[in-house]
Amino acid sequence: MTSLLKDLTKARVPYASVVAEILGDLQSGRCAAVTGLSNTGKSTLMRALASQAVSKGYASESKRQALFVYVDCNRAVALSAQAFYEVMLRAILEQLEADLDDTLATAVREHHQAITEANQAFTASLSFNLALTELCEELGKDLVLLVDEFDEIYAELEERALVNMRALWDRFGDRLRYVIATVRSLTELRGRMVEGEFAEMFSRSSYRMPALDEGQALLLVQSLDIGELTEEQSRTCFQLAGGHPGLLAATAQALLGLSEDADDLLPRVMQAPQPGAECMKIWTQLTEDEQAHLGSLVLRPEASLPRPHLLRLETLGLLADGKVFSPIFERFVMRRLRSPEVKDVGIYVDHDSGDVWVDGVRIPVLTDLEFRLIQLLDERRDKLTDKYAIVTGVWGEEYLGEVDDARVEKLVSRLRSKIESDPAEPRYLITRRGRGYKLLTRPAA
Repeated sequence: MTSLLKDLTKARVPYASVVAEILGDLQSGRCAAVTGLSNTGKSTLMRALASQAVSKGYASESKRQALFVYVDCNRAVALSAQAFYEVMLRAILEQLEADLDDTLATAVREHHQAITEANQAFTASLSFNLALTELCEELGKDLVLLVDEFDEIYAELEERALVNMRALWDRFGDRLRYVIATVRSLTELRGRMVEGEFAEMFSRSSYRMPALDEGQALLLVQSLDIGELTEEQSRTCFQLAGGHPGLLAATAQALLGLSEDADDLLPRVMQAPQPGAECMKIWTQLTEDEQAHLGSLVLRPEASLPRPHLLRLETLGLLADGKVFSPIFERFVMRRLRSPEVKDVGIYVDHDSGDVWVDGVRIPVLTDLEFRLIQLLDERRDKLTDKYAIVTGVWGEEYLGEVDDARVEKLVSRLRSKIESDPAEPRYLITRRGRGYKLLTRPAA
């Protein structure tokens, strides 16, 4: 295993340590599961398992060849067993065609067509079973199905489909393996134990996505196709975002063009929409209890949480050394839970969290340009802001010759459509023809 890990690391396989552990399970005849919140790198890891470097490592360690097939469940056309079987065979077929295995590809293609045309669940299930049986008997390699984004389909699959997959593994366990990736453990997703025999396949080999360390985070930031950050900015990115890949990428985007004044960076980064949107993704995946426990830790750090609650937050990757993993996410939680001074009448703009309330109701997330515009208008509340100031404040001075009046008017119109109950008769965002725009504290009569 040590030599395998070295080879994977040398080949720059992402999450090499977890990949090596999973390969060890597969060689021992076990299936494996990976869990982690969105944008923690699950798909990157699953795609890495389908790489040539991994196939080579598996063959070297086990002395057996394997066909690794990446299956993206987001490609399924419905949340049903038939759709699941279809997307599985489609992924296998694409891999066989890429490997120029015409004989097996023809057989799988016929079974795939039978599934797409099936009018009964039994017919689809039978075609899927026949396809996997032929593959396991004729492929001459181990078949490893890497099932990514499995959450929604798994939660909706009827028990019979899960029993069917378990039965196939029981029959061809020496040649068939499953690796699945979900946000939460299987028992959490369904909330009941009817799938016990299926979930049992992964009980000995489940892995939580690890946070990136500083070195890995710097490599990720440097690999982003967003523009160049200085080394100091890259390190600041890790300090603010922690080891969460999605938040790292969002923070890197927000840092572009900002000065390296560390004392001022956190609130300025929080004003950008990307980190707020990423924090919202994390927040909405938590249960109400998890949100409450996290909020208690943030708002009342002097009050210690019970150990089971701390362990739960650590398991979700929200804590590092007993503290919230990221200052950005900690600030987001703080702003989220502290009641802002939102009144029943008027517009409230939270420049830190990116939230906007109109008449006491939070409106949908604004785009980057829309939020910059309302920020600018809010800073000049009840004062006219001309188009020159809007172009320089929203787009930047370098766009003065490129952004025309029509583009400004279109942006104002988009913002109005989100903050005004009747955009044709605006109460807060008004126009002074030929002079500019004004955001009112009190609604216009």
